[in-house]
Amino acid sequence: MKIQDSRINQLIRLIIPGFFMGFILMIGACKKDNAKREYPQGSNEQVNTWILDSLRRYYYWADQLPSKPDLAQVPGTFFSSVRNTADRFSQLYLPDQAGAPSSRSLYGFEYAIIQEPVTGRVFGLIKCVLKGSPAERYGLKRGNYISKVNGKSFTNSNARAFDQELLNGRNTKLMLAEFKEGQYIDQSELNMIAGLTFEQPAVHEVIEREKLKIGYVYIDGFSAGISGTLIPVFSAFKSSGISDLIIDLRYNSGGDVSEAAALCAMIAPGINYDTDFITYKGNKNGGTRKESIGAAATFDQRVDFNTLLQSNLSLKRVFVLATGATASASEVFINNLKPYMQVRVIGEKTVGKDEASFLIRDQRIPRQVNWEMYPIIYKLFNAQGQGGYSAGINPDIEMSEFTVLPLVPFGNINDALLSKALDQISAQKKISGKLSAVNEAGTVQKKMLVLSDSHVSKAVHSMVFTHR
Repeated sequence: MKIQDSRINQLIRLIIPGFFMGFILMIGACKKDNAKREYPQGSNEQVNTWILDSLRRYYYWADQLPSKPDLAQVPGTFFSSVRNTADRFSQLYLPDQAGAPSSRSLYGFEYAIIQEPVTGRVFGLIKCVLKGSPAERYGLKRGNYISKVNGKSFTNSNARAFDQELLNGRNTKLMLAEFKEGQYIDQSELNMIAGLTFEQPAVHEVIEREKLKIGYVYIDGFSAGISGTLIPVFSAFKSSGISDLIIDLRYNSGGDVSEAAALCAMIAPGINYDTDFITYKGNKNGGTRKESIGAAATFDQRVDFNTLLQSNLSLKRVFVLATGATASASEVFINNLKPYMQVRVIGEKTVGKDEASFLIRDQRIPRQVNWEMYPIIYKLFNAQGQGGYSAGINPDIEMSEFTVLPLVPFGNINDALLSKALDQISAQKKISGKLSAVNEAGTVQKKMLVLSDSHVSKAVHSMVFTHR
């Protein structure tokens, strides 16, 4: 027995060290397999690893990211390859390449290129001229017809090429035209040089119609701080005793959720700081987060909530003018106001951005990755859990703003969309204002064919920005 025990002990002394050595080697191999591989700084692999790690933490579709994507691709291609097929709006860019030039940023105007349905004539139509812009200084006005850009006429085949024509240099020649006796006749040429354009103030009016006082306000965008400039506007509406309100968001491509919340706070009845406003639904890391109207409106302390409430109109309904360029925070305004009052939308279906994002950049010191991105982080819902408008918000009354031409200044009662809203308020059926050129000719009006629209292009690339 002692001899056998001795042999067993020898075997144990031989086996156990070998076992532990193998176990240690196995653990080391696992650690080596799981350790992140280090790539040279600035390489595609290093940048793409940062992108992928960030998306796995924040991206709404994080659980659907590919497990082993090709890290050797250039970052832009890599980002597109891993982006979810349902994701239309996430963005990746280098900071010095952000904000591609546009007619708005260079000259301060927005436009559409339209084909008239009867004559087939293609022309440019100025939709918006920004205050203090080069376009305004050169005399360009909303409603102007443009027949040529840099001496070249429009056709239905070259319309989109003109988008780039405007951006090739830092000056452009626009030939203004006038519709007269059934024809578009060239009038004068503007030679505009690019310059700076600043944030746009709201356009507002108190319109009196059939003994009613109706507030109207055009809001160009929901950039940070816009709500502060609207407080005196809404205070004036309140002092005037308006019975109805028309919010013109036809070209508003969005911005900050907080600014949309502040605007709602000046309109909706029976609200307070703790009134539910928005629900964010993210991935398993982000979870579901609810936020009150007070918290959303004042998170950056730009405005005081009690000051907003002092301007509150406490109306039962509001009319919103919208088009295919109405997007992101503008859609949040429409959707998230609905639980508290009647919201009537007049115009066209909106873009459909029921999602929110925030900026992600490399926070390491020193920074190792220069790329920045705005991935989709949340889906958005109102206080009643209503959302899911990725196909756009349908209007209650469908109508094109091109129904009545020429376009007139914002707030002019002859504007097609504003006139329709006023008709709804006063129950007057007749649309005031000058009819389009096609109707003047006695022809049954057909829908204008829009070949290009700078406002729509802008809206497609806009985002809903959230502090969440």
